Amino acid sequence: MTPAALLTALRAGGARAEAARAALGHSVAPVDASSAPRAAVARLLAASLRPADHALTCWLLEQEISAHEAAGRGAAETLFTLIAAVARYADPDDVLLLWHARNATAETRAGVDAEQALRAGFERVRRRLNVLMQLGGPRATEAACALEWLADGVAMGAAADLPSYFAWADRRFGLHVSGPT
Repeated sequence: MTPAALLTALRAGGARAEAARAALGHSVAPVDASSAPRAAVARLLAASLRPADHALTCWLLEQEISAHEAAGRGAAETLFTLIAAVARYADPDDVLLLWHARNATAETRAGVDAEQALRAGFERVRRRLNVLMQLGGPRATEAACALEWLADGVAMGAAADLPSYFAWADRRFGLHVSGPT
């Protein structure tokens, strides 16, 4: 299947989507293969984000995170594109997914911008992370670490000019919204 056909199948749901998911799972494409099917689908998705693509975008990012974790190295363009695409939805519930992407490898820890997680607004994200911390369990520790990362980013100026950063990120990663998000 072509990348365009894979994206169409993913968006359609059902058995076609399951076949496309099997073709795009993290074990299928290596981390550094920019022409791999998942990378091509991610580029097409970013260029035509739809409101209904949120779950699909998160799933693709999860696959990319898993591929990076399995490789134990790297910070591929696909990962950064999917981070920007997930962040574009400005959903504070996505902050731990973005945190996991940031922590996938040593290179991602150095290269993922806190600004991406701030697209939902620092206060909204802070409130969500505080709720997760109050619930306890393993997600509480992750939430505390994510909040520290974001607070450090804000203290270092990450929130100084978010509109300019978001405009840059949209251009840099080829994000185009095909409807409101």
